[in-house]
Amino acid sequence: MKLTSVLSCSVLSALLAASCVPYPDDQPVPPADVAQNNPTTDAQKTAEQKAKEEAERKKKEQEANSGSQAGNNKPTIPTRPPEPEPPKPEPKPQIPVARSVPGKPGFVFSPFNNKIIDVKDYPSGTLVADPTYPAADKKYFRVP
Repeated sequence: MKLTSVLSCSVLSALLAASCVPYPDDQPVPPADVAQNNPTTDAQKTAEQKAKEEAERKKKEQEANSGSQAGNNKPTIPTRPPEPEPPKPEPKPQIPVARSVPGKPGFVFSPFNNKIIDVKDYPSGTLVADPTYPAADKKYFRVP
């Protein structure tokens, strides 16, 4: 038992001594934070950022001006192609309205050939086929 206690004490003392030894100096040192070495206020940072932005803007303007001086007056902004126009509906053919014959109620003049047509049985606004034309031509007019 004495031997194990002496042995364990010697191992513990060796570990304790090894833990107190400093690190070797050949390890690389991490770089220091730039902000810690160069303390600047928030106002100075924003002023520096504004100065950088202003310099970039001036540089872009000079590039644009040099391009326009070289005879390139086209805008550099890409344009969208024009959208196709929606198809227009085909206009419906306007159906002519017949003229009534003065002094003869129920009779009208055909708008196509000015012949008198009997429309006594048709109410006003009705679509009527002109009987003087064959059915293949299908000429229609409205009763006044």
